[in-house]
Amino acid sequence: MIVWRAQIRIAVSALIVVVSMLIWPLLQNMIKEVRPIRHVGVEGEFQYISKEDIQSKIMPLIHGGYFAIDLQEIQQAVMSLPWAEKVQVQRIWPDGVNLRLYEQKPVVRWQDNSLLNIRGEIFKPLNIEQFKFLPALYGPAEQRQRLLEVMYGLSIGLMDQGLRLTEFRVSNRQSWLLTMENGMTVQLGRFEPLSKLTLLLKAFVVSGNELVNKIAYVDMRYPNGYAVRWRENEQMSW
Repeated sequence: MIVWRAQIRIAVSALIVVVSMLIWPLLQNMIKEVRPIRHVGVEGEFQYISKEDIQSKIMPLIHGGYFAIDLQEIQQAVMSLPWAEKVQVQRIWPDGVNLRLYEQKPVVRWQDNSLLNIRGEIFKPLNIEQFKFLPALYGPAEQRQRLLEVMYGLSIGLMDQGLRLTEFRVSNRQSWLLTMENGMTVQLGRFEPLSKLTLLLKAFVVSGNELVNKIAYVDMRYPNGYAVRWRENEQMSW
């Protein structure tokens, strides 16, 4: 008797599965006809993403009706846009879909063809040339978050001396090289680069802006001092 009841339950379960497989396509068509998507809302502040970009991603995916559309599929499609940082998608009863889209905010250029946001996450816009105004960071990829924080601190310290950092390079051997907006290059090397930069900035304070602006290159890798190369036609002693 127990075996017989178990066989009946198995047969009924199998029948339910088969019937569901046969009926589900019909239900999908009914749902689509009853509750088609008529309204798509997009929220967010965009500087680099256009409405046309968003429409091209979502329009092919909203023809399945209110209950049948795949919200995750829509989210993934919009996230494929180079400037999309985060996307939230939800149904709005009775016939709408709403997207909340957050756009990437670049803070520095990364290597030669990418950008970093404030969290050190990499993204690649189609046109990198328009972001030449941003400072550039070069270094080992696995260290980019920490290097971004260091670069921020360096920028503040240099700005206090009237200098704007435009490029920060860290080699695989951890040697630091800084380039300023006025063309000055500072080679800090591998050993205690922050201490060396502090020493240099103190020298800048004593020397004054007029003298500092005549410097083309500073090499801080010497154990007991540093070397200075002046700009062309500038002959100074320091």
